[in-house]
Amino acid sequence: WKPTPAWSPTAATLLRRSRGWTNHAPAPMPLKPPPSPAPTRSPSPSRYALLAALRAPLDGFAATRFVEDLRVLISQCTVAGARKRKAPATAKVVRKAHKPQVEVEEPIQMPVYYGRREPFSRVRGNDLENKCAHLIGELPLQLQSMSLVDLQLWIFRLFRLHPETQDLGIKGFLKQRKTDFFDEESSEPDYSLEDYPWGMHEFLTDKCWSSFANKLKSKKHVTQKFMLYVQSSEVKHYDILLKAVHDDYSQLATVMLPGMEFLASSRYAFRDLVDDLTMTAKELVHYLTGPLGEKISPAEAWRARQFALEREFSTFYDSHNFAPRLLKEIARKNPGCFVDIKDAEVADCKGFRVLHRMFWAFGQCLQAFRTCRPVLCIKGTPLCGKYQGMLLTAVASDANDFSIPVACAIVEGETKESWLWFLRNLERAVVHQSDVCLIHDYKRELIDAVEDLLKYQYRQWRKAESRWCMEDLAENFFAYFGDKKLLLIFKRLCQQKRRHKFGKIWKELDELTSTYMAEKERGASGEMQQESVKHDVAELEAQSPCNQHDYVKDVKEDHADDTKGKITKFSDWISLKPKEKWSLAYDRDGARYGIMGSDIADIYKNDPVLKGITCLPLSAIVEVTFRRLVKYFENTSAAANKAIGNPSINFPERVQVDMNSKMQKSETHTLTYTYADEKNARGEVLDRKFTVKGRKREVTVHLKSEYTLSRNKSEGSTVEKTATCSCSKPQLLHKPCSHVIAICCKIGVSAATYMSPYYSLPYLGRTWSVNFDESKISRDYRNIMLFGCTTTWIPDKRLECGLPAFVTSDCLATVMEELEPQCSTGNVSTEDNQGSTTRLEEPNQI
Repeated sequence: WKPTPAWSPTAATLLRRSRGWTNHAPAPMPLKPPPSPAPTRSPSPSRYALLAALRAPLDGFAATRFVEDLRVLISQCTVAGARKRKAPATAKVVRKAHKPQVEVEEPIQMPVYYGRREPFSRVRGNDLENKCAHLIGELPLQLQSMSLVDLQLWIFRLFRLHPETQDLGIKGFLKQRKTDFFDEESSEPDYSLEDYPWGMHEFLTDKCWSSFANKLKSKKHVTQKFMLYVQSSEVKHYDILLKAVHDDYSQLATVMLPGMEFLASSRYAFRDLVDDLTMTAKELVHYLTGPLGEKISPAEAWRARQFALEREFSTFYDSHNFAPRLLKEIARKNPGCFVDIKDAEVADCKGFRVLHRMFWAFGQCLQAFRTCRPVLCIKGTPLCGKYQGMLLTAVASDANDFSIPVACAIVEGETKESWLWFLRNLERAVVHQSDVCLIHDYKRELIDAVEDLLKYQYRQWRKAESRWCMEDLAENFFAYFGDKKLLLIFKRLCQQKRRHKFGKIWKELDELTSTYMAEKERGASGEMQQESVKHDVAELEAQSPCNQHDYVKDVKEDHADDTKGKITKFSDWISLKPKEKWSLAYDRDGARYGIMGSDIADIYKNDPVLKGITCLPLSAIVEVTFRRLVKYFENTSAAANKAIGNPSINFPERVQVDMNSKMQKSETHTLTYTYADEKNARGEVLDRKFTVKGRKREVTVHLKSEYTLSRNKSEGSTVEKTATCSCSKPQLLHKPCSHVIAICCKIGVSAATYMSPYYSLPYLGRTWSVNFDESKISRDYRNIMLFGCTTTWIPDKRLECGLPAFVTSDCLATVMEELEPQCSTGNVSTEDNQGSTTRLEEPNQI
């Protein structure tokens, strides 16, 4: 580089001013600056002058002088800066330390989209903005410290979801644009982000969510957009559910159940959890520990079963929509079925209805009941799913005491209105019977509903009777007296058939309970002392459905004058309960057929059709019940046909065992006297009277014949033969006792002549001869588009259950081993359209 020979006035002028020169002539430039006195210093060149000089062309002299001035300027600035840093410590003014300004972090307003119809995996970011509904929620300040479970809980609270929701899917979308770092003032408008692609993040683990959350931090020179998309069976109808919920609705506590990560990462099918619904907590843990290789808690095991059930049968929420479709499909393919659905319209939401109640009776079960004893046992048990409800069932028994579920229903709670709705539908379904005995639990709501049904003037069951279940009444007895020995004596009293023995047991029970109550009052700590609930007569009168009828003539009851005092013995406790309701000895007309209700007390635990179904979604209850009935009828029908084809068997298996024991007992009886036969005008024998002596006493037996003229004279008349005995067994059981069998053997008549046809082999074969076709039920009902139904049923969010009591391991083991999950069964009153005669009742407005 060579200096420019031309002189630059601009550069020279700037240099003179920087050196303090005032003449305009160029002065010679010494190689070294002249020394200056110590107290005075030449003025330092201006920084702006030096910058201007850099931009101007310089000759050789000006360039040399500029370099020297630049060195002086740099050295002076360095010395001045060092002197400033070395200021004396005795400075009067002490400056405060400078604190860096902390930026206040603001919460993130996160838009959450929902409601797309396509599968969750196919949803993209361009499908959401301005194309589906969304909510805006405020994420916590410490976003990076949130786990995936915390995010799910945040979604639960935002959409007011059920805390047991397991099909929740969450994914995030993010797009970013970086601006010019050196040019702060210029920036592109925000709408330019529309041209940027959305980045998708699926939140399967905590790591995936943390990666997305870290990108949400506010960064300088970065413009970004973000949003979430959630999908579950309940979220898709979020707007509809809000309209269907009343103002008194309060959201349940949002607590995440354990096992979410364990279930999300596992691909195990859990098939046995679906096939065996009666597995206990220990069995669940043992079953899941093997394939997964690690021990899990009972709460996680329960969660795994719920997850498996929803994977197999759809979610609890969707089951409210699928169950009515399935029932209608079964009724269409199986003639004779009876289905009734009670729902209510959602205001301003066409096509959506809140499902309240369902009743169904399969045609095959109704036909099988025609050849069974005319006795229906009514039972109810709470559901243990995500929604409150009661499963009501009417069960019949064949000659071998095998149960047949005639009808089932799902109602919102155990109220008088729901029981009466169930009983009226049951009466409409069972149209072939006019004399039906209903055996039910001793509950205030159920007793009132049965009384209203029997008082109805235009009822179909003209000879209907009501009896109480012995097991349920025994639970009330034990709750008060609290002694197992007394409980066994009370059950023996209920099952006693002879009235003189009934009186002796009553007297014995009075003495024992009096002793028990006396020891309890004295504060005794013997074996009989148990904790009991204090009752008074006013409460008993409020719980009693009717007044006491005095049937026991040979038993002196001395509790009539003690009605205003405390209960001191058994007679005081049972005084307001009619004997015909709970005792077999005073069963009028033998309406019970000997059925006391003990066989159906645990029907939801042991029955091959109904066991374990209370934990299933609604549609799964219907589907599993139907498929089990197919196998149940096949197996039982094969056994019945085998018995019919065996010439050595004259009665069904259990009846045969009972008849063999009576035959052996009849050999000890002696026919002592025969009375003259009673005949009618046509010479037909109407009554034959005998006296038989047993081991201890004599009894009187009547063999009666009732003739009925046929409308067709060529057919003559039909004869119905019945036997009565002073031991009361033939009248109560409709089967011959040992005394009747002894007379039949003596006069050469078959004992089967005086037996009810319900105990015969032909009736048993006809009971199980109906055909269940499993191919008539398919899972196409889940395909809404294929099914072509325009109505969508949704559950009532007011019936959501709280968290199950068996989330902890202790409660889980107790509850699941007993198979009686403790579920809240709050009663929700609904309007009942009693005047409706159609199967789909008129809708109610919410």
